[in-house]
Amino acid sequence: MDDERVVGAELERLAGTDPLDPIDPQAMLTRGRRSRRTRRLVAGGGGVAAVAAIAVGASLLPGSATSSPEPNVATSSKKAVVSSDFSPVPGVPRGEAAIGAELSLKEANRRCKLRNPTVPGSIQPAPNWHVGITVMYQPAKGQRMANCTIPGGDKPSAALVEATRRDPVPTTAAAQLRNCSVYFWIDMTKWRVRTADVEPGRAAELVAQSPSGKSTVTCGLLVTKYDGAQLDSSSRVFRSAVSGRNTFEEDFQSIPGGQEGCVRDKCKGWLYTATGRIPSHVARIRIEPAGGAKHDITLVDGWFALAWLSSDPQGRPDAKVTAYDKAGKVLHVLNG
Repeated sequence: MDDERVVGAELERLAGTDPLDPIDPQAMLTRGRRSRRTRRLVAGGGGVAAVAAIAVGASLLPGSATSSPEPNVATSSKKAVVSSDFSPVPGVPRGEAAIGAELSLKEANRRCKLRNPTVPGSIQPAPNWHVGITVMYQPAKGQRMANCTIPGGDKPSAALVEATRRDPVPTTAAAQLRNCSVYFWIDMTKWRVRTADVEPGRAAELVAQSPSGKSTVTCGLLVTKYDGAQLDSSSRVFRSAVSGRNTFEEDFQSIPGGQEGCVRDKCKGWLYTATGRIPSHVARIRIEPAGGAKHDITLVDGWFALAWLSSDPQGRPDAKVTAYDKAGKVLHVLNG
C-alpha cells in the first residue's frame, strides 16, 4: 500500500494547485482500484479490456447529441425489435448487436463526437475500444475535464434523458434499466436484472442480462459531490461468454467506494459501490464495517451488486466480510 500513499500525497498536492475543477484524490484512487478489479472480471474470457476513467468531468447524459440521425444505419441480419423511445445511430447496429466488437480509434472518436458534439478534441489512446467503456478526452489547456462512454446504436429520446436527470438513482428495476440505457445508448429496458443494491439518493449498482442471455451489463448509477449524476466508471456491457470470475478475496479484501459527507474530521460514512462475479457457491455476503452496523447482499450465480453507506463517522472502508453458501454455512471470512 506504500505506492498508494505516495500517489495519494501527489494527488493531494495537485488538488490544491489545479486551476481546473476540484479533484477528489480519494475518489481518484478508488476509481483506479475499481478499474483494476473490472479488468480481471471481464478479461477472464479474454474478450473485453477495461479503461479507467479516473476523473469524471462532463455529463454522460446525451442531451446535446445529434438530433437527426442519418437514415442508413447498419443492422444485424435479424431485425432487432426496438422501442420508440430510442432512435438509430448512424453506422451503428441496434440493440445488443452493437456489443462486443472492437472499434478503431477513428470509429470510437466518431461515436463520441455524435454523443458530445460540443466537446473538442479526441479521446485518449487505449489498448482497445468497445461500446460501453468510459474514456477520457485528451486534456487541453484551460478546458474542463471531459469523458465519453462510447455509445451503442440506440439514441435515447429527450423524454428518457430528462427522466434520468430527474431521478438519477432510482429504486425500481425498470427505472434503473432506463437510466443504464440512457448512459450506454443501448435499449436495456427489457433486460432482466439478476441482482441489485441501492443506497437511496446516492448509488445504485446492478447486474442485468439481455433477453437472449448473450449480453451482460454491470451498471453503477452515482451522485457525487463534484460531478453530480454519473455512470460509475467501472460499468461495462459485454458478451456474457467472456465474463470471468474473480476470487472472493480479490473483490472483497478491499471494497471500492469513497468517503461521504466529510466536514473536517467527521463523515456520514463510507459508501461501498461494486459489482462483479465470484465463484457460484457463494450465495450471500455480509459486510460489517469497523464502525459498526452490517449489510447483506444476495448473489446469483456468483454475480453481486453492492451500494451501501456505512454509518462510520470516520468514513473508514475497513470491514469484516463473510461469505455464506445457500444453507447458511460460512465459507470465507476476511478481515475478521
